[in-house]
Amino acid sequence: MKLLLILTAFCAALFFVPRVEAQERTISTTTEYLQATPTPTPAVRIVKKRIVPAATATPAARATPVTHIAPAARATPATRGVSVVKATPATRATPVARVTPATRVAPVARVTPVARVIPPQAVPTPTPVRIKPEDLNNLVDFIAGLPVTSGTLATLEKQPEWIAYSNSMNSRWKRFDTGRLQPIRLWTDKELSHASTQRLFYPFSGPDYIYAATMFPNASTYILCGLEPVGDVPSLEKLQPLDATLGWLQASMKTLIDAGYFVTKDMNVELKMSPLQGTLPLMCVMLARSGARITSISRDATHAEIHFVAASGGHERTLYYFSADLSNAGMGKRSAFLNFLRQTHPDAVYVKSASYLMHEEEFSAVRNYLLTQCFTIVQDDSGVPLRYFDTRRWSLHLYGAYTAPLDIFAKYYQQDMADLYAKTTTAPLTFGAGYHWDPKTATLIVATAHAMKAPDQDTPPARSASNTHR
Repeated sequence: MKLLLILTAFCAALFFVPRVEAQERTISTTTEYLQATPTPTPAVRIVKKRIVPAATATPAARATPVTHIAPAARATPATRGVSVVKATPATRATPVARVTPATRVAPVARVTPVARVIPPQAVPTPTPVRIKPEDLNNLVDFIAGLPVTSGTLATLEKQPEWIAYSNSMNSRWKRFDTGRLQPIRLWTDKELSHASTQRLFYPFSGPDYIYAATMFPNASTYILCGLEPVGDVPSLEKLQPLDATLGWLQASMKTLIDAGYFVTKDMNVELKMSPLQGTLPLMCVMLARSGARITSISRDATHAEIHFVAASGGHERTLYYFSADLSNAGMGKRSAFLNFLRQTHPDAVYVKSASYLMHEEEFSAVRNYLLTQCFTIVQDDSGVPLRYFDTRRWSLHLYGAYTAPLDIFAKYYQQDMADLYAKTTTAPLTFGAGYHWDPKTATLIVATAHAMKAPDQDTPPARSASNTHR
């Protein structure tokens, strides 16, 4: 029996010792590989595939968890002695890199309110025209048909073309001043002397300075606005050929002198085809004809700024002209012109021959601006519709008579306006207003704001002046 046990132990030793030695050699070789390899993870996975299958392993081999070498945290005491498997600082430091503060604050930067604020556009500073005031006024007088005493222009005045132009302008302007402007002056002295009119806003005006200055002679600032281009200051080079240049000037002024307003579609042609393009030459003619002396002019593509002294003398005044879109799209929050109005704070408004644009919702922004930010509105029936004047803010004074608009504007007839005129005693007008150049059919309204604060909302009022609503 003892002999049988000895033989069995001897055979077992012969069979198992080589396998154990082979496993030890495998572990030793693997340890050396891990120590020489900078990235241990792939090597450990290769070792797992080379481990002896569990089906053929002895109990002693199963007791050695070679298959758990890959995850360092679960290594057995036998493998913890392998320093490379336990200490892999590069691999363990990776999660720290993923949660660095710089990565975590990135979303905060993307939602910072300051980054989303879009400031309103500012009106650019116009470029001064480099002409001496004396030379500038001589040039302006020349294109206005007024005499110049010296220089090249005095020589050009002797030409038949200029003489004929000057005689025509003198005759027509005298008739215009006597028949249209003088009655307005008399009416203004009586009816608007109480109004605060230091800064006048004249929307949809085009270059019509003369009516603004006649209706509001005491204003220090005039702000005109239309779609017509700014143009440039006249120059000697642009005056030739003289007959063509003066002919275009006379044609451009014709409707204003004869009827009291500019026709937009006519100006679109005349101000582009004339050698003196844009609104600046026309405004200069009106300044000269009113007796004003220009001290300086600045301009750019979108607006002009003219400083002048009126015929009555006194302080220097400013005339602005903006080529700007007054529709809701053009009067958005970033509008440079709207930003300019907010900074200038016009206190008075004059509206004439405005094509009834503020009757449309497309022009509700400029309409609401006038109703909430200004204190005096003088207008014909083409301005703000009667139904938008809230009696809690506005007092209305009616002049003339209300008649139906011209046929092309027939849809803008205001029944509430007709009803209000029918039950109100109004003073007659001695001059035409807007499209109704005949004083007998002209409509004029003076709206004066009460002392109460203007409403902030851009919505139609709860009550209109006629207590009716469309």
